[in-house]
Amino acid sequence: GGVGKTTIAKAIYNQIGSKFEGKSFLLNIREIWETNNQVSLQQQVLGDIYKTMTFKIRDIESGKIILKERLSQNRILFVLDDVNEVDQLNALCGSREWFGPGSRIIITTRDLHILNSCRVDQVHRIEEMDGNESLELFCWHAFKQSRPTKDFARHSTDVIAYSGGLPLAL
Repeated sequence: GGVGKTTIAKAIYNQIGSKFEGKSFLLNIREIWETNNQVSLQQQVLGDIYKTMTFKIRDIESGKIILKERLSQNRILFVLDDVNEVDQLNALCGSREWFGPGSRIIITTRDLHILNSCRVDQVHRIEEMDGNESLELFCWHAFKQSRPTKDFARHSTDVIAYSGGLPLAL
């Protein structure tokens, strides 16, 4: 966590979203799923894509049927953020047949096994930054330049060490 998966997914979503007939970005699926609010995620997808909340989903299984029926009619961009169970994918995006031609699904997860079990087309691993990259990122945000001033050099390296070099912490 904290290496920037969600931030990258948001950037892609914002950059290419207008090229699709419908789009949905489900944030923090793991957290919402744990509150037993799974149906609300299915309703959010439909609301995002069709700009209406008139869909009434009774339970997960009926939601799957509605999603499969509706999503297959359009070219969709669908981002699922922080997936940690295969059941989440099964309930929200089932199989490739649920989506119209040209649709794209982006999944962020900490668990590579989930992606392997779903036979995804491409996996992009986010590499952690090294010490120099972490320092540069911190300095751009703290000082509006790539390196710290002499007075803040020691403090800057302490901040990098304390944060573990994670981009969001920096």
